[in-house]
Amino acid sequence: MFGARELTKKYGKQNVLNGVNFELSAGKIVGLFGLNGSGKTTMFRILSGIDGDFKGELLKTDYEDVSYMSVENIYPIEMRIKDVLDFHKTFNPKQQTQAILEELERIGVKKNKLLNNLSTGLRQYFKFLLTVYSGTSVCLFDEPLTNLDVNLRNQIIKILISQASEDKLFIVSTHEIKEIDKIIDGFYVLKNGKLSEFFNAEDIVEQTGLSIEEFYKEQVNEKE
Repeated sequence: MFGARELTKKYGKQNVLNGVNFELSAGKIVGLFGLNGSGKTTMFRILSGIDGDFKGELLKTDYEDVSYMSVENIYPIEMRIKDVLDFHKTFNPKQQTQAILEELERIGVKKNKLLNNLSTGLRQYFKFLLTVYSGTSVCLFDEPLTNLDVNLRNQIIKILISQASEDKLFIVSTHEIKEIDKIIDGFYVLKNGKLSEFFNAEDIVEQTGLSIEEFYKEQVNEKE
């Protein structure tokens, strides 16, 4: 199982996460939805081991089996793609380097390319590939579809589907709900520091007659 019990995080006197509880098993693609500032990135940083300043309990064996695609660009732009891959491989021998290079070759990006010479969208796509082909059993994706054109968005969806398996858990935080609503097994809504129950995607559509995005908007009282 992967999850948390009574996960609480404060910035000063403000509770960003307030007693978050969830448990997930492998074999799922799960959405994490919430408004800007709801705490999704904070939650991911804690779950990935980057932020250790919290209260509560994490339910997992170790941090080495969790990979995290952050919204920040964490590598110096003077690095080449192959340098980043070599760096990652040092700490993560399970990295599927060849698969990453093949996906980049598919869109005409060579391994000697400087990060500085990649567009914002291509850097974003590269971060996604580093995460999904990390070889870890849990992958956390923070806004993977941001700044991408329709072709790269579609490619990310295809890769998520192809890489999903019974021994992997993918958690995707995104505002682009329409893009992933057909591939997720279920989702959580994070609001005011509280995490909702787990909503089964198929059940929500059948029982409410709403799309996942429409249901989400009702949950957060977000209007068109």
